[in-house]
Amino acid sequence: MLRYISKLIQSITLWADFIIYILFSPFKFKKFPIKVQKILVVEERLIGDLIVIIPVLRALKFKYKADIHLLINPKMADVAVNLPYVDEIKTSKRSIEKDYDLGIILHKGSFSTSFVLLRNNVKYRVGCAKEGVFTAKGFFLNKKTFPNTKEQHKIEDNLDVIRSIGIDTQNKSLQLKTNEKSEQKILKLFKDKKIKGLKVVIHPGANFKSHEWINERYIPVIDYLYKKYAASIILTGSEKDKKITQSIVTNSNVPILDLSGSTTISEFFSVINNADLVISVDTSAMHVAAAFNKPTIAIFGNGHPKIWYPFTKKRVVLFKNYSTKNIMSIDVIKAVENILQK
Repeated sequence: MLRYISKLIQSITLWADFIIYILFSPFKFKKFPIKVQKILVVEERLIGDLIVIIPVLRALKFKYKADIHLLINPKMADVAVNLPYVDEIKTSKRSIEKDYDLGIILHKGSFSTSFVLLRNNVKYRVGCAKEGVFTAKGFFLNKKTFPNTKEQHKIEDNLDVIRSIGIDTQNKSLQLKTNEKSEQKILKLFKDKKIKGLKVVIHPGANFKSHEWINERYIPVIDYLYKKYAASIILTGSEKDKKITQSIVTNSNVPILDLSGSTTISEFFSVINNADLVISVDTSAMHVAAAFNKPTIAIFGNGHPKIWYPFTKKRVVLFKNYSTKNIMSIDVIKAVENILQK
């Protein structure tokens, strides 16, 4: 019931925001530029959010052959360098230049972001409409996407923004780059630690506790992988995930390589790039795995699998009534068999 009410409120505010924009915005009358040679794309959130903008970046690059600059959260600079189709990364609104032909705001944006684009004379400004009147970001846009409350993958939300200016693509696949230094370091680490055979990366930590699985339930999965496939088990995560990964290592009789808190972003990407299977809760690791086209098992709790599932055909999504507590070890084991037989 609460989810229904939330969706209803969102729908009402979206339409209110859009109607205010249509009735009162003086910016909607501006014509689209004849030539597009320089584009600013804005996505100021986290790793997964950045990865799912790749189809938009690709479509813009193929359409215009333009320079694409990406404005991001400064904490995400190490992620952005691994994105394709980006010519320059901006980590501050102060670094925005004044000669952009097109500005694309992909996430919910903000009043200040759209105003900065106006102030810096970005010739044509386009933005999404997934947020309501409280963000007020749509007022400074020349093109605001039509209100849409449909539950669809975030890739489709992003593509809807450029569809509003007549750009679409059939290629919605993800891709990431890795750097040679990170690749060589991880390959050497795997060799030194005797990581061979079926290499399974398990990523148990998340930004939200409601997205995490019960630690003890990883143990039967790890035992199964080791006994049946002689798999090498690698745990990944940030420094704050150490408590989770150490709990798993302590309670398992299987040799495990715990890399949580000990890799850079680029090295983390290389770990996943060299894996044969990735098991992850609802967090960035599953999107990284999808971008490298790795078989991926995604464990969802209080999230939105229709919106955030790993965008690869090699996936199994586990979701039971908005709680990871409802997902058992046997569910993941069955998913392993399912995905390895594909």
